[in-house]
Amino acid sequence: MVLDVIKNRYSVKNFKPKIPSDEQINAILEAGRLAPSWLNVQPWHYIVIKDKETISLMGQLSNGQKHVATAPVIIACCGDFNAWSKDKFRKVVEAKPGLTPEKIEFLVNSPMYNPGERGTDAILYRTIEQVTYAVAYMTLEAHNQSLGACIIGAIGNKLTGGLDDISAKVKQKLNLPENMEIINLLVLGYPDESKAPPKKIRKDFNQVVSQETYNNR
Repeated sequence: MVLDVIKNRYSVKNFKPKIPSDEQINAILEAGRLAPSWLNVQPWHYIVIKDKETISLMGQLSNGQKHVATAPVIIACCGDFNAWSKDKFRKVVEAKPGLTPEKIEFLVNSPMYNPGERGTDAILYRTIEQVTYAVAYMTLEAHNQSLGACIIGAIGNKLTGGLDDISAKVKQKLNLPENMEIINLLVLGYPDESKAPPKKIRKDFNQVVSQETYNNR
């Protein structure tokens, strides 16, 4: 059951040197490809990194996090800001069945539905949200593939505003166009079973769930 996978997965930071197979990695990428997105815009692109030199550079991008610099595989999960351009957004909306021309125009021009109508900050935040959905799916499939994964969000990018020089080197190394930004890194590998899994600490169910109104149990 999916809930069992959710209960049993945890963030892995210690890996065996063994490299996951292409089949395992592709299954994880497929989970990301199939994730839901806002109006089906799918503003993402994934870059699989196995090269040791590039992985070391990713360690620098993460401000020296050891489990990044030594990861067997890294997936750079990128946001595609051009996915929100008016022409592309219109094509996505027009592909939806049953919409009248008036409804299409409303969706394309509404700041509530099209973040492009609210500017670059709205595009950034919405893209981060969408890529996060996909990364969550990928972590579950990683566990399903008997692999460990850890989401790395503390990296130099437009959100954190840090490590500009390293970020520029990474973009050049990965040949990233200007419209793309690394939102998260997903480090992957076989868990080092000699290291005990961390205790999963979550808030109590009743602390985070209300019925009908806030704090109504």
